Amino acid sequence: MSFAQVNAEKLRICWGIKRGRRLVCGEPVADGAIIEEVKRLIEELRRRVEKHKDRLESAAFIDELINLLERWLEEHENDRGRKIKEAKRIARKMVKLLKKLRRRWVETYWRQLLELMEMLERNAIDIIVTGSNNGEKSLMVHLYNKDVTIEVNKVAKSESVTIRLTLKGLGGDNVKVANTFSDEKLLKAVQYGWEMTDGTIKDNHPTMGTTQPWQAILWTLCYPNKIHIYISGINMDEDGASIMWDLTAKDHRARSKKEVAKEVERLGTERLKAFMAPAVWGDGDVDVKKSIRLIMGLAKYDLWLGIIERLVNELGFTMYPVEYRVEVAVWTNRAVRLARDWLAIPDLKELIELGASLPGGEKFKRIIELASKDIKERGKNSSINIPGTDISMSIHIDSHYKVELRAWRRYENETLSLVEELEKAGYEPSIYADRGGHVVSIMHAKIRDSPLKPIVCKKLSDLLNKARNEKRRKKISKAMRNLKCFDNA
Repeated sequence: MSFAQVNAEKLRICWGIKRGRRLVCGEPVADGAIIEEVKRLIEELRRRVEKHKDRLESAAFIDELINLLERWLEEHENDRGRKIKEAKRIARKMVKLLKKLRRRWVETYWRQLLELMEMLERNAIDIIVTGSNNGEKSLMVHLYNKDVTIEVNKVAKSESVTIRLTLKGLGGDNVKVANTFSDEKLLKAVQYGWEMTDGTIKDNHPTMGTTQPWQAILWTLCYPNKIHIYISGINMDEDGASIMWDLTAKDHRARSKKEVAKEVERLGTERLKAFMAPAVWGDGDVDVKKSIRLIMGLAKYDLWLGIIERLVNELGFTMYPVEYRVEVAVWTNRAVRLARDWLAIPDLKELIELGASLPGGEKFKRIIELASKDIKERGKNSSINIPGTDISMSIHIDSHYKVELRAWRRYENETLSLVEELEKAGYEPSIYADRGGHVVSIMHAKIRDSPLKPIVCKKLSDLLNKARNEKRRKKISKAMRNLKCFDNA
């Protein structure tokens, strides 16, 4: 079956009024701009359902996840580790719920989704609208059938559109998970990482909503005892349909993010590193080219401010704003060291290795690969590590045979952080613009009259011995004379 173009001119569009658990039609929407935006959202819904209808109708998107989890269970049948044993219990419960979803999808939900699309074509359904079209708030379209609700959401401060089907009558199940953590304080830090990012609160209990199987399993392991698991709906994005898991830790009391933020600010440095692991798993990114990044909306910035200050001062992170979000990142050697520190903690190592084995666990594989990278000096052979800091700077020789130490940074905040670290260690750096970023420099005179001189001279001597080109040898030799490397004084 193919879906005809929706007759947008005759759509019945109204503002939603809360009545019970659902919205009902209130006043008709009169704002022309909102009506046009609603038409665009309805057309996007039609387009995505049409694009994915073969996989939706056949329930292939459910079958694939069942197959992935069953294959994972089979591959790890003989594994006896503490965490993997509990993970298998959770995965089996997820498979059971997926099979129930498949039956209901084929029997009920798919048919009701088709009915909603057909009612849109015939203009036989009220299109209920909430929110705003001013860019500061989301604009949402709601469509109701007996057991299926469609929500089409234009995300605030963005042109992106999310589509979610909420499914009624699936129920859920409980799974009891043993405590596999050897360090209770570490477990608290890990829980804080979830709670400051993707975690929410339901009936005063910690809750997680996710479409990622690895996240459903790892989160559950981090809240020992009774967990309620149910499938709340289907997300339909450009790439396909994904299943939304809702998990609630019934034996744990929830803490507000404000409370958690205060607790995180009191953690020791090693526990702060542990806190960052699940925060990055949920809201971050790992690049094997040596970067670890945490991303948050501007709305969370005030809440995170005290934590960010510690990340910058203690772990070498850099903060910078990007459009409607804030990014906190650590690069190169520091990123490698952080990944290694995570893997040096037995409980975290087990979680990371487990995550890497699960469907969708590519981020964990990148953490393991990042930790295996060599820690190298910047600028290859021409760099030195600056004593008293965690900074590498490359050696440059100008046309007058003067030596300069340089470190290039793209972002102003990162540049200022570098300068501050150098100044705290007693150096006198300068800054200038270059290649769309900033160069932090220690000039020839500041090197010659500082403890850096013997270090730079030794590096220049090494470079001189390795230089194959006579012109380069002369350049290095003249620079060493200018720096007075050959003086016995």
